[in-house]
Amino acid sequence: MLEITLGEDLYSKVLSESKIQLIAPVSFIDMIALESKSDLIVTDSGGVQKESYFFKKPCIVLRPETEWKELIEIGTAKLADADEQRIMDSYSELSRKKKMAFPPVYGDGKAAEFICQKILDNFSK
Repeated sequence: MLEITLGEDLYSKVLSESKIQLIAPVSFIDMIALESKSDLIVTDSGGVQKESYFFKKPCIVLRPETEWKELIEIGTAKLADADEQRIMDSYSELSRKKKMAFPPVYGDGKAAEFICQKILDNFSK
Protein backbone atom coordinates (compact mmCIF):
# COMPACT_ATOMS: atom_id res chain seq x y z
CA MET A 1 0.00 0.00 0.00
CA LEU A 2 1.35 3.42 -1.00
CA GLU A 3 1.37 5.82 1.93
CA ILE A 4 0.65 9.42 0.95
CA THR A 5 1.49 12.37 3.18
CA LEU A 6 0.00 15.11 0.99
CA GLY A 7 -2.84 17.29 2.23
CA GLU A 8 -6.23 15.88 1.26
CA ASP A 9 -6.96 18.62 -1.28
CA LEU A 10 -3.56 18.28 -3.00
CA TYR A 11 -3.85 14.49 -2.94
CA SER A 12 -7.22 14.69 -4.71
CA LYS A 13 -5.81 17.04 -7.35
CA VAL A 14 -2.83 14.75 -8.00
CA LEU A 15 -5.11 11.72 -8.31
CA SER A 16 -7.38 13.52 -10.76
CA GLU A 17 -4.50 14.47 -13.09
CA SER A 18 -4.41 11.92 -15.91
CA LYS A 19 -0.73 12.53 -16.67
CA ILE A 20 0.42 11.69 -13.14
CA GLN A 21 0.51 8.25 -11.57
CA LEU A 22 1.34 7.68 -7.92
CA ILE A 23 3.07 4.35 -7.46
CA ALA A 24 4.75 2.49 -4.63
CA PRO A 25 8.57 2.52 -4.51
CA VAL A 26 10.13 0.36 -7.21
CA SER A 27 13.34 -1.61 -7.73
CA PHE A 28 16.26 -0.23 -9.72
CA ILE A 29 15.32 -2.31 -12.77
CA ASP A 30 11.70 -1.13 -12.62
CA MET A 31 12.89 2.47 -12.20
CA ILE A 32 15.07 2.19 -15.29
CA ALA A 33 12.10 0.81 -17.24
CA LEU A 34 9.90 3.69 -16.07
CA GLU A 35 12.55 6.27 -16.98
CA SER A 36 13.04 4.78 -20.44
CA LYS A 37 9.30 5.03 -21.18
CA SER A 38 8.81 8.54 -19.80
CA ASP A 39 8.49 11.76 -21.77
CA LEU A 40 10.15 13.90 -19.09
CA ILE A 41 11.74 13.17 -15.71
CA VAL A 42 11.31 15.23 -12.54
CA THR A 43 13.74 14.27 -9.76
CA ASP A 44 15.96 15.33 -6.91
CA SER A 45 18.23 12.30 -7.44
CA GLY A 46 21.67 12.84 -8.94
CA GLY A 47 21.68 9.32 -10.36
CA VAL A 48 18.30 9.74 -12.00
CA GLN A 49 19.43 13.05 -13.52
CA LYS A 50 22.27 11.29 -15.30
CA GLU A 51 20.04 8.36 -16.29
CA SER A 52 17.66 10.89 -17.88
CA TYR A 53 20.52 11.96 -20.14
CA PHE A 54 21.35 8.39 -21.17
CA PHE A 55 17.67 7.75 -21.98
CA LYS A 56 17.54 11.07 -23.86
CA LYS A 57 14.80 12.43 -21.63
CA PRO A 58 14.56 16.06 -20.51
CA CYS A 59 14.86 16.47 -16.74
CA ILE A 60 13.62 18.94 -14.16
CA VAL A 61 15.92 18.94 -11.14
CA LEU A 62 14.20 19.62 -7.82
CA ARG A 63 17.38 20.91 -6.20
CA PRO A 64 19.08 24.32 -6.11
CA GLU A 65 22.24 22.89 -7.74
CA THR A 66 23.48 19.74 -9.39
CA GLU A 67 26.74 17.86 -9.69
CA TRP A 68 25.87 17.28 -13.37
CA LYS A 69 26.35 20.90 -14.47
CA GLU A 70 26.94 19.82 -18.06
CA LEU A 71 23.30 18.69 -18.30
CA ILE A 72 22.20 22.22 -17.43
CA GLU A 73 24.75 23.73 -19.84
CA ILE A 74 23.59 21.63 -22.82
CA GLY A 75 19.94 22.33 -21.95
CA THR A 76 18.70 18.78 -21.31
CA ALA A 77 18.02 19.57 -17.64
CA LYS A 78 16.68 22.58 -15.77
CA LEU A 79 17.26 23.49 -12.13
CA ALA A 80 13.96 24.30 -10.46
CA ASP A 81 14.61 23.60 -6.77
CA ALA A 82 11.31 23.46 -4.85
CA ASP A 83 10.02 26.63 -6.51
CA GLU A 84 6.58 26.04 -8.04
CA GLN A 85 6.96 28.74 -10.71
CA ARG A 86 10.42 27.50 -11.76
CA ILE A 87 9.09 23.93 -11.94
CA MET A 88 6.18 25.03 -14.14
CA ASP A 89 8.42 27.23 -16.32
CA SER A 90 10.92 24.37 -16.72
CA TYR A 91 8.12 21.98 -17.66
CA SER A 92 6.73 24.43 -20.22
CA GLU A 93 10.13 25.02 -21.77
CA LEU A 94 11.27 21.39 -21.88
CA SER A 95 7.95 19.98 -23.07
CA ARG A 96 7.78 22.50 -25.97
CA LYS A 97 11.09 21.32 -27.42
CA LYS A 98 10.36 18.82 -30.18
CA LYS A 99 13.96 17.83 -30.94
CA MET A 100 16.40 17.99 -28.07
CA ALA A 101 20.10 17.41 -28.65
CA PHE A 102 21.93 15.03 -26.34
CA PRO A 103 25.57 15.48 -27.41
CA PRO A 104 28.04 12.78 -26.32
CA VAL A 105 29.34 14.64 -23.24
CA TYR A 106 30.00 11.32 -21.48
CA GLY A 107 31.67 9.56 -24.40
CA ASP A 108 30.23 7.21 -26.99
CA GLY A 109 29.06 4.44 -24.64
CA LYS A 110 31.81 2.08 -25.76
CA ALA A 111 34.30 2.51 -22.91
CA ALA A 112 33.97 -1.11 -21.75
CA GLU A 113 34.70 -2.40 -25.28
CA PHE A 114 37.73 -0.10 -25.56
CA ILE A 115 39.11 -1.17 -22.17
CA CYS A 116 38.60 -4.89 -22.87
CA GLN A 117 40.32 -4.58 -26.24
CA LYS A 118 43.30 -2.80 -24.67
CA ILE A 119 43.60 -5.53 -22.03
CA LEU A 120 43.45 -8.24 -24.71
CA ASP A 121 45.99 -6.35 -26.83
CA ASN A 122 48.41 -6.30 -23.87
CA PHE A 123 47.99 -10.04 -23.23
CA SER A 124 48.72 -10.86 -26.86
CA LYS A 125 52.10 -9.05 -26.85
